[in-house]
Amino acid sequence: MSWTLLLAVLVLLGFLSLSADSQETCNKYVLLGESFEVPIGSDGSNVNDNDITWRLNGNPVLKTKKGLFSPGKKEDLSAKGSLLLKNVQIADGGLYEPEMFNDAGKSIKTTPYRLCVQGKVSKPTVFYKCSSESVAVTCNTSDNNVEITLKWNNIEQKSTDKPLTINLKDLKKSDTFTCSVKNKVSKVESDKRKILCDAVSAFPSELFGFDFRIMVGILAGGGGLVLFLILIILVCCCRRQRRRRCEEEREMRLDLLTQTQHPCHPDGQKQRPRPTEAAPPGSTGPRHMPRARERPPQTPKEDDDEEQAPPLPQPRKKGPRPPKQ
Repeated sequence: MSWTLLLAVLVLLGFLSLSADSQETCNKYVLLGESFEVPIGSDGSNVNDNDITWRLNGNPVLKTKKGLFSPGKKEDLSAKGSLLLKNVQIADGGLYEPEMFNDAGKSIKTTPYRLCVQGKVSKPTVFYKCSSESVAVTCNTSDNNVEITLKWNNIEQKSTDKPLTINLKDLKKSDTFTCSVKNKVSKVESDKRKILCDAVSAFPSELFGFDFRIMVGILAGGGGLVLFLILIILVCCCRRQRRRRCEEEREMRLDLLTQTQHPCHPDGQKQRPRPTEAAPPGSTGPRHMPRARERPPQTPKEDDDEEQAPPLPQPRKKGPRPPKQ
């Protein structure tokens, strides 16, 4: 009894495994919305006089007997007995099992056909998450049962839905990432995206064979020193120019002051000093009057340059003498 029970369990498990394998294997993948012809798998003889029944997952979808269709329509059956599907939907996928009998009622060999229907995948996006030392890159998609492929600079990295972890030291600012999603009927690729983590360097790790940071510090210090020297030179030049301008203005003022104190005559000769006036009669000698200020020249008179003549003597007048005492 126990051996019989064990044998029955093994047979049941084998049947279940075969059924699962048959369900997983699709004869054809069809894009959602397209048209498809499910082959009947016969020898191709004329089936107009044959009775045909099409079942989907055990349920009849088309049945014809002696030219009558119920269910189904004549337009849904080809001349060879194949099932014609239009605007295929997800519900149209499954195992199609045809049955065909001739006029004598003899069964004609047919072949089951498993049809799988899939929709077009949506466009994915590249998503990344930065950490202190690495970055995790993933491909976000809303579709299930699809194959995901990540590309780093157009080089395929891995085909999985798990994140791709990359060390930040291996990244450059110019690196780009893309991902593609595909199923059996379609494939879509995302837009290119760059990683913008704070620790990602846009420059090489070395410069002239030395550490990039050290070289940048040295070059920055030298550039700062050169800029400081240039500023000092500019300040000195400005001060020198200002001093020269002040000296030129001072010399110009001195020239103007000198011309005002010693005017020149139009004929280019110096002014002659006026002769000293003669002393009036009865004076012991000529007076030298201090020159207070210059007066404008007056029109000379006729007797200015000649000496006045002494007074003429007058005769004595005789009169009574005073009495003597």
